[in-house]
Formats: sequence, C-alpha cells, structure tokens
Amino acid sequence: MNNDFLKRVSQWIVGEDTGLSAIAIWSSMMGVLPEDGFCTPSDPSDLGRCLRLLELVPEWKARISEMAIHGREWAALVSHWEELHQLMDDEVGIDWSKGNSALRTYERMKAIQGHHRT
Repeated sequence: MNNDFLKRVSQWIVGEDTGLSAIAIWSSMMGVLPEDGFCTPSDPSDLGRCLRLLELVPEWKARISEMAIHGREWAALVSHWEELHQLMDDEVGIDWSKGNSALRTYERMKAIQGHHRT
C-alpha cells in the first residue's frame, strides 16, 4: 500500500461521510472486522456514502463484488451495483447535488434486497 492510498483511507475513516454500510466496505477491503458487522445500505443516503467512498478510493471499485461474501443482501446489491450507482447519479447525484429525494433509487434498492431475502 502506498502512502497516498493509506492517507485517503485513513482520513476517510475518521471523517464525517461515514455510515455503517460504508464502514462495512472499508473494513472488508482493509481486512478488518467491523464492530457493527457488515451492514448493507438501507437507503439512498447510505448508498451515497458507499458510492462516495468508492469515488475516493477507486482501487476498491473493481473489488465491490467481494462484499457478496458478507450475506445475501450484500450479494444482491453488488450484483446490481452499477445499476444502483447510475440510478442514484441520474436521480439526485451521489452527492445529492441534483435533488433531495431519491425515491426511485430507494424503491429499486428495496426490490433488490426483498427479492433475495429468505
């Protein structure tokens, strides 16, 4: 790991744009166990934090499918990750710069997660 990478991931984890699902991605990629487990994004706000983490650390974008080992809901979400990213980006922007309600993204997330529940 180079110094630039370590600085980016270290600064992110102590920053304010974190959430349980984004911390789950950070933890998995860094090889550590998160205290709260591998929580999935539950709404577009959570998804946005995950997407912004991957923008900050593009080295992890190609590895997002690795999250599938952390349960059925993660497996379902990462199998539709690009679709969800595009949907949120089109609807409100991953930084919420285009709007403040991401109902289509939320409904799609719930449909994907609900379809893969036991």
